[in-house]
Amino acid sequence: MRVRLTRDSVAMGDDTYAPHAGTQDVPDGTSVRDVLDGILTSGYLATIAGGRATWIATAGDAWAGDAWAGDATAGDATVLAVLAQQWAAARLLPAGTAPLAALAGPDGTVRLHFIYRTQRDPEAEYARLAGEAAG
Repeated sequence: MRVRLTRDSVAMGDDTYAPHAGTQDVPDGTSVRDVLDGILTSGYLATIAGGRATWIATAGDAWAGDAWAGDATAGDATVLAVLAQQWAAARLLPAGTAPLAALAGPDGTVRLHFIYRTQRDPEAEYARLAGEAAG
């Protein structure tokens, strides 16, 4: 299965050193958790001085540039999880427990976008998004 990755930029210097788009091929049956935890430890997400960065993982094509409106229902993106530089694993939201294959588009590709939420408290971001998902 093919997974296409995009992420927000964290600073102008970030734009010159790291690609913000990438592709991974993962075996069929790979879970959302396995993909997100692998991304968390791979170095794909920018690390921030001070060791605190919060990211929101979404699936779909709704996010481009600065389109993040701060809520889990904007556009057609599905909010999957919160990731934090200081965490060893992603914290899945209900949609993140679905099979990875269920998130694939018509072409069979899963599109994941990571929204940079600066140094916001990841626990608070998770609680906010979990409340919206329960909603």
